[in-house]
Amino acid sequence: MKIYQAANLFYTSMVTVKADSTIDWYKKKINALVDFFGEEKDIEEIDIFDLENFRSTFDRESHAPGRTGKVTDYTVHGYVRAVKRFFSFCRKRHIIKISPAEDLEKPKLPDQPRKGIDPANAGKMIKASKIDPRDYAVLMFVRDTGCRAGGIYNLMTADLDLKHNRAIVKEKGDKKRFVFFTTETTFALVMYSSVRENPDQDPHFFLSKDHKPLTYYGVYQIFRRLAIKTNVKKEYSPHQWRHTAVRSWLSHGLNLKSSSQIAGHRSEKVT
Repeated sequence: MKIYQAANLFYTSMVTVKADSTIDWYKKKINALVDFFGEEKDIEEIDIFDLENFRSTFDRESHAPGRTGKVTDYTVHGYVRAVKRFFSFCRKRHIIKISPAEDLEKPKLPDQPRKGIDPANAGKMIKASKIDPRDYAVLMFVRDTGCRAGGIYNLMTADLDLKHNRAIVKEKGDKKRFVFFTTETTFALVMYSSVRENPDQDPHFFLSKDHKPLTYYGVYQIFRRLAIKTNVKKEYSPHQWRHTAVRSWLSHGLNLKSSSQIAGHRSEKVT
């Protein structure tokens, strides 16, 4: 089987099971692999030495897939994980007998926790967001709940329980869980709801300026725009806010098990 055919089967296997953003993440990395070998390459002909050669291209400035200059160890780690998952899929579907990526090593990552956004910087961004009810509600919701970006763009109006300061968020495919927020955030959500145009037009709560559901890119741009406006240069992405939220719960005495459950982590070890 040609490598491009195997790649298409791999992508199809994730449809309706994985979130679109997850599928896009794999497509970016496996498409780079397909481009490296050429679409007509037989997947059965690829061995560990070929994959190590692919991995080595990340150290060559002119060949880093989709990049200019060298990429970080985190990026290389992600590409290797995707490649290993792809060849494991091919083995399980009997496209190949043995995965050549089984012994493909990932770069060692720094043993340090993610920093998260500095609380002072978060405060500056929240203050700047108050001129736009939607942006203010988005930041407050992420600040309190520590939800992923998917929790924002998948949030349905029907899943908001403003009376009890809680909501059901859906992230990473169809995984749902309860999250909780402060009265201050409830007020922000109510204010946005009161000015939201055509509230019955779409079941999604957070909408773009053209009244369509937000996307991952749309959520990210809210944070990026406010970061630029307040001169916050790092750790401003939605996921950095998530790290800070979980740290805040733990530092204020919430136990590890509860923090892990509210964050939607697969285990306490991840938390």
